[in-house]
Amino acid sequence: MKKSVVFLINGLGIEKSGSYSIAIDQIMPNFSKMKETSFYTSAVTSSLEYKGAYQRFFLGNTYKLELDYIKNNLINESLPNNETYKKFKESATIPNTKVHFFVEPTNNKVVEEINDIINTIALTNDKKVYLHLLLSQQTTNEYDDLISIINYIKFHLNNHITVGFIIGKESISDNITKEELDYTKKLLFMCSSERWSETDKKLLNLKEQNIRPCEVKGFCTNNDCYISNNDTIVFFNTRRDNYDNFITSILNNSKEMYKDTPNLYLYSLVSLFSKYAIPSFIDNIKYDNNLSEILSRNNKKALIVSDDKNIKLVNFYANGLNSINNPNISFVRKDDNLYNKEYINNLINNTIYDLFIFDYHMDTSSTVNHMKEELSKIDTILGNIIAACVNKNSLIITSLYGLKKELPIADYNTEKVIINYEMQIPIFLFDYTYPRSKYDLFPGETDDILSTALKCIINAPNINTLLRPKTIVGSVFKSFIR
Repeated sequence: MKKSVVFLINGLGIEKSGSYSIAIDQIMPNFSKMKETSFYTSAVTSSLEYKGAYQRFFLGNTYKLELDYIKNNLINESLPNNETYKKFKESATIPNTKVHFFVEPTNNKVVEEINDIINTIALTNDKKVYLHLLLSQQTTNEYDDLISIINYIKFHLNNHITVGFIIGKESISDNITKEELDYTKKLLFMCSSERWSETDKKLLNLKEQNIRPCEVKGFCTNNDCYISNNDTIVFFNTRRDNYDNFITSILNNSKEMYKDTPNLYLYSLVSLFSKYAIPSFIDNIKYDNNLSEILSRNNKKALIVSDDKNIKLVNFYANGLNSINNPNISFVRKDDNLYNKEYINNLINNTIYDLFIFDYHMDTSSTVNHMKEELSKIDTILGNIIAACVNKNSLIITSLYGLKKELPIADYNTEKVIINYEMQIPIFLFDYTYPRSKYDLFPGETDDILSTALKCIINAPNINTLLRPKTIVGSVFKSFIR
């Protein structure tokens, strides 16, 4: 029975101009040899770290699914009888107060759901509702798309709603400093900061300064979006996130601003990971297309080989943002057994598992030389895996995010260089059941890697794959986009 193996070298990417070259083909001969006989394509990634990358890998682009779930299961179905919604509606209609929505603008479609919720409330003509944008984008390359999303949102907002603050999601640290508290007080409670009504010009200015969107210190788009006492605040989150840095800043500053009777009504759309008891409209969103669900539907089992410190995190995403023990997913902690060729062969070919994921990272190195040493060790394990897969199993070698890091060359040479693999990652796939004369591997995103590996062992029409039969049109299209 054919099995499918995914070997992740996270941090590996397509070398960008100006990056220090570490000659991976020389350091990793097994990897280099595999490339010669494999399908090859590239994928676009916006991640620079493993948390966001894991989520895209195991769940794909969940945003549309989440918004559809909110629309169909909350707004269109249960909202009128939802107890948290009733409390929200009551606080939102208090005279002479404002309503504040905090949302991450990763897709312009979110404006429809926010409009729908506002439309369910009978608001007076002078009622003010502000939409505050928390930028979570990790790279400056995303500013152009971000500008397009924000312009769409601004144009399609309900007449009651105005964009207020725009602030980086990571601009406030988890352990908030007094300086950060003072700044957020001036921004959120006084509008005493930069004002840019033409947000696209400000965002282009930030791009030129090479400031990542998630680190933007924050600015206002008008003079009246500040938080007042008795206002209502909603975190319009589509997944169980942690906004405690913002919640702490809001609550602590409100105590100083309104010493007599500080009172704010806080809600979240989906239950938060929070130390605060924030009422939510729904507890969680069900993800039908996560790894555990696909395995269950097709009676398959997966084994994931990972660092001990990452197992909980990998398990969380593989189970659809749920920390459960799923009988279809097992874990092995990385150890020296993986350097044993016989051990690897038995692990892959003589166990009950159908899918194997080997999870390695190249961004833990302290120097370039150290990185080369680690990649050489990874290549030894990869060689054992290749031997266990040739003419038996499907094998994908890829990465989930592109590393960008400044490192000294060696312990004895402190000259620093930039390793830059942002934006694009390579995907190499070998599967003896797909002859290269008849099939091709098309470009995609990190969402498509896992589904492609699953498609190699599961004959289900609803699983996407980057592997497609060759056609004249397809070949011309692929040549063009390369």
